[in-house]
Amino acid sequence: MSTLRGIDHLVIAVNDLSAARDRFSRFGFCTTPLGRQPWGTANHIVQFPGHFIELVGVLDPKKLVPMSDEHFSFSAHNDQFLRRREGMSMLVLSTEDARADADEWRARGLHVHEPVHWSRKATLPDGSENTVAFTLTFVTNPLMPEIAFFSCQQHNPEAFWKPEYQAHENGATGVSSVILIADQPARHRAFFSSLVDGAPIDEQADALSIHTARGVIQVQTPQLFATGRPGAKLRDDTEGAVFMAAGVDVPDLGRVAACLEDSAVVFSRSHSAIQVASDQCCGLRLEFHQSRR
Repeated sequence: MSTLRGIDHLVIAVNDLSAARDRFSRFGFCTTPLGRQPWGTANHIVQFPGHFIELVGVLDPKKLVPMSDEHFSFSAHNDQFLRRREGMSMLVLSTEDARADADEWRARGLHVHEPVHWSRKATLPDGSENTVAFTLTFVTNPLMPEIAFFSCQQHNPEAFWKPEYQAHENGATGVSSVILIADQPARHRAFFSSLVDGAPIDEQADALSIHTARGVIQVQTPQLFATGRPGAKLRDDTEGAVFMAAGVDVPDLGRVAACLEDSAVVFSRSHSAIQVASDQCCGLRLEFHQSRR
């Protein structure tokens, strides 16, 4: 594709959707009403202009779709992830043509699954409903067996994107980064180079930074990740690279601090960021950064 891919959304798998929605509301985010997916999962969304955070949980285990070599199951993947822990289970990239992504990624040697087209009802800010539809192309990597990636093409975007859902009490304007940890970040360069073709990549001994069209994907050693993050919990039961944190841009850190203090959320603060630990945020460390003006 000629257009450089960017971060479309983050998938955070949670055990209790209602509790997760309440948690993010306490952080100062606006969240959408419950969205039911056809394969037994459901979500609440934290929406920003052109991208979002998806809180997803298993609502009806009887409807879960099994995984196969050819067919990647969104519901089975997140169900299996939740059997280990909560947290960020998937990273999603933007696209204008998910089926073309499948061809391109296969040609680059990635493990690509057949595209999936689906739709659901979405509740609009005025309480009415409309249909939103998507085509998804999934990619997996044996070096990252716990997580997955996919591109997401929207077919009725005017029914999905709503300014009312993008007005957050904490002032957040969007996701700026995601961070994975891996013992050897350099081992993942070839995968990300193929996944986000054309993205500039900075490589150091202990980190990779992939600069997408929207947001930076960082792969860091556990030691580097722990630096400057007091109390960061590095799990010892993970396989391969896993997601550990996400960065969110805000215009005013004081506004974020006020939201968190009003809701009795524990956080740490430096001159340039406010950090909410993973045990306070559904298994994913959330880092609010002062956006540049």
